[in-house]
Formats: sequence, C-alpha cells, structure tokens
Amino acid sequence: MTYRVAYYMHEELRADAGAVVELFARRERRIAPHGRRANTYWFAPLGGEDVLRADVDFDAGRAALRWLADGTFAADLEVGGAIVVLESSDVPPVTIPGGLARVSIDGVRRAVIGLVETGQRPVVVEWHRISDGVRRS
Repeated sequence: MTYRVAYYMHEELRADAGAVVELFARRERRIAPHGRRANTYWFAPLGGEDVLRADVDFDAGRAALRWLADGTFAADLEVGGAIVVLESSDVPPVTIPGGLARVSIDGVRRAVIGLVETGQRPVVVEWHRISDGVRRS
C-alpha cells in the first residue's frame, strides 16, 4: 500500500518496508534547522487524510507516535525526558512531553512498516488513550 509521508518542507511516497527503512536511514543523518536530528512525520494513505503522526528525535533515541483517528499514543518505553522536534518550517520547534515520547526509534520503524504493509493501525506497539491513567509525565 502506498503512503505519503510529509515532514518539514518535503513530501514523499513510500510503498513498502524497504522504502520506510531507507527513509529513516536517510533522515537520521539529517540535522534540522533547530540543530537536532528531530522532526515530525505525517503519514497518510495515498489520496487520504493523515492517520499517523511520528515525532522522532534521533538524538534522544525516542519518539512520540500518535494514531490520529482515535487520539491514542504508543508506548514501548518508560516515561523519559521531553523531546524537541521541528514540526513545520512555518513554526518554531515544539516540545513533546516525555509521557508521549515513549517509543524507541526501532519501534517507530516497525510501526511505520506495519502501517505501510497492512494499512491498519500498527500492532507492534501498545496503544493507550490519554485518559487511561497511563503516566505521561
């Protein structure tokens, strides 16, 4: 299934697991204008609305992963520090609370591969509602 990924001032199409691995391998070497290897990535099926938001901070080794349809967030790490990512070229960097930045870099890769391969919310990470009482900060 082909997905569009948008980040900073770019938009690309990703059609398979290999293309997702290549995207992250390339992006983890890129320093954003705010001086960190940290950006927000928006994933959508070709011609559709965004379904997955990934705030990835390669320098911190963690990310926030949110399923936009129901507002859930993923967690495969304990609560850690906040991350700072470049969400858009139009706004200053944003701080993502440590309680939301609870996914490993490998977990993000596996989740996005799962999305592209199945078209469904990834099952390789555990999803939580903010209202579930899960410690977020």
